[in-house]
Amino acid sequence: MKKAVPALKPALFLILFLFLFQKAAPCFPAIPSNELSKRIDGILSKPGLKKVLFSACVVRPETGEIVYEKNSCLALLPASNMKIITTAAALELLGPDFTFTTRVGLCGDALVVIGSGDPLLGDKETDARNGRRAQQVIQDIAVRLKKMGIASVSDILLDTSIFDDQRVHPSWPQNQLQQKYACEVSGLNYNGNCVEITAVNLKGKVVLLLDPPTDYIKLINTLTPGPQRKSWFSVDRTGAPCELLVRGNCRTQAGPYSVAVENPALLFGRLLQETLLKIGIGVGGQVLEGPVSEGCEFRPVAEYMTSMGDCLRRTNKDSLGLAAEALFKRLGAQSSPDGKQGSWEGGRKVLSEYLRGLGVAEGEFVIADGSGLSRDNRLSAHALTSVLLHLSSGPHWEFYKSSLAVGGLDGTIENHFWENEYWGRVLAKSGYIRAVRALSGVVHTDGGDYIFSFLANRAGNGARTAIDTAVKAVVDRGAKAAVSPQWRR
Repeated sequence: MKKAVPALKPALFLILFLFLFQKAAPCFPAIPSNELSKRIDGILSKPGLKKVLFSACVVRPETGEIVYEKNSCLALLPASNMKIITTAAALELLGPDFTFTTRVGLCGDALVVIGSGDPLLGDKETDARNGRRAQQVIQDIAVRLKKMGIASVSDILLDTSIFDDQRVHPSWPQNQLQQKYACEVSGLNYNGNCVEITAVNLKGKVVLLLDPPTDYIKLINTLTPGPQRKSWFSVDRTGAPCELLVRGNCRTQAGPYSVAVENPALLFGRLLQETLLKIGIGVGGQVLEGPVSEGCEFRPVAEYMTSMGDCLRRTNKDSLGLAAEALFKRLGAQSSPDGKQGSWEGGRKVLSEYLRGLGVAEGEFVIADGSGLSRDNRLSAHALTSVLLHLSSGPHWEFYKSSLAVGGLDGTIENHFWENEYWGRVLAKSGYIRAVRALSGVVHTDGGDYIFSFLANRAGNGARTAIDTAVKAVVDRGAKAAVSPQWRR
């Protein structure tokens, strides 16, 4: 069976049009003696920030005027601000109506699950937001099969061929691969490709609980039930497949702690197998990963869809790396002849062409992954503001803005910009990895909107405080402009 794949021709035409006919957005210096420039320069040049490298740009979208810049064309590590480029390209090239669709059916006696790369299948936050029960997908498949009168299946076949077999990016930190932000990326993802571990002290014996419960993961429990020390534990991989070493101390209870799993498609398959057996449907064969045979007569059982809006929201508001990487690889898949084998290399080519089409110079970006976890990524503040400026003049701006975290309200900047004069005015994507701080987005002021990007490398927490203060200065500038004669006209 071969599923038709929509061509990417309209998107490629858009890129070609932009590349040929749109002027490159050059790095113009801000107007000298600008009051805002003086104020932000003072903020970014404080004694504790002497070693920090900044790339910054603030633009008025109504006019394109750059009201502040500092090394705006300098390409730095962007951390999670890389997600802005990924989500912008995905929205424009895949479209706001795009959905990830996971298909479940029968091929002969085998139960088949055809993955679409959906990063939010079984995602607890998305399910809760959409009024779905946790783990509903797997239970729903089992119930549907029962209603169809299926007494048993042979193999459970997981088709993950929408993406290639490289589930871990080669430049991700190898000592962090068990962390949820560095989880594997598969053509079939489930529950954020993680399990949660909770430790409970039951009368001096420490018991480990898994959510979802499964025998796919083996836990080596070395926790001590020490009554005098506080509860904590760490989790490491042992080198054996799907085996985790848990160590620490449990006075009463510790966790839950999310841990990334190896080969998440097989986790989904094992959970499905265990659920079928529980409700009395036999599984005579194995859980296998592989492509569906083209000669298979596919009998549909269920479809599960995730919208572009949900993906953008989890990527930008919550900085979910898996969602960014799935969009990144899906862009690569859509641009390939067979619409499959989405890869980091394919996504890199699509995003690079997207930036070139917006007039961003080659020296202002290096694309490695979609989430910004790789330290091989590079972006300039000018590149980021160019993307946001382009979006602001198009039909999807309100759709895109709704995916950004809102200062004082939600997402990764919920605890920033909470003061009355800034509350709800800053819509942005934050970024943080070791020695990197970043914030890019838009501010709403009484004097109009400002698009901004601040990137800091060789940075500590002082750099993030400085960036927040600089963004507040932009809001203040807008408030002053709103009452000046030039704004009254």
